Amino acid sequence: MRNLSFLLQKFGFVLLFLLLEGIAFFLIIKRNNFQKVAFLNSTNELTGQVYSYYGGFKEYFYLRKENEILAQENVRLHALVEQSLRNFSAPSKGIDSAYQQVFTYTPCKVINNSVSKTQNYFTIDAGSAQGIHADMGVISPSGIAGIVKGVSPNFAVCQSVLNVNYPVSVQTKKSKDEGTLSWDGRTPVYSKVVGVPNHVDIQPGDTIETSGNSSIYPEGIPVGYVLRYTINPDDGSYIILIRLSTSFTSLRQVYVIDYLFKREQKQLEDSLAVDVGAISHD
Repeated sequence: MRNLSFLLQKFGFVLLFLLLEGIAFFLIIKRNNFQKVAFLNSTNELTGQVYSYYGGFKEYFYLRKENEILAQENVRLHALVEQSLRNFSAPSKGIDSAYQQVFTYTPCKVINNSVSKTQNYFTIDAGSAQGIHADMGVISPSGIAGIVKGVSPNFAVCQSVLNVNYPVSVQTKKSKDEGTLSWDGRTPVYSKVVGVPNHVDIQPGDTIETSGNSSIYPEGIPVGYVLRYTINPDDGSYIILIRLSTSFTSLRQVYVIDYLFKREQKQLEDSLAVDVGAISHD
């Protein structure tokens, strides 16, 4: 109480002055339209800036949640695209075909990644507890990324497309002629496609995609874009230099693909002693 009394004695006139100034300012704004409009405009501008900063601050802390929502939405959309469905019904005139989902997608994050070796791998934050198992394909939002090689309950190590020992069956989007993606270990940005016949019309900018002739990826997943090509002197086929569609140096969000009929297909091939070397499983 003594401190309050001391403050009032010392700063009483200043506080009284500020109070009277505030009252005068209030009366001026209230009784004069010009000053009122100017004040409101200034206040709205200041309030808008405050809300803008607050919104940005709040949005930053909600980014993780928003990314999770977007990842789940992408999973739903992936499941609806044509490559994830297959028609198992006999065609019947006038009756809609029945389609069944054959590929499912699990969103994951890359928590460790290498790009500078000849045999590169990356680790994702999901494992057997989340339904991940070996030999499942992995894609990024922009194209193929790799294949699961080993799992623990909550993590999985994946062989990257940037691996000289990981050929992938691919095709040209335009003509569907097939070849093999074969990374040469030089750069994480470019790769080569070999084996495409030289009668095929190839142009810079053409899209290379997965062929679908495997139990790893559905058909039509982007692989890269043609930059230039030469002729292989050994067999006359194309050697195509492509720019990979996936940015492996910034690989973060990925989706693990499960081919739901993989076991059935493999059991049938094994029971008939089919040469699986002639049937690409990537």
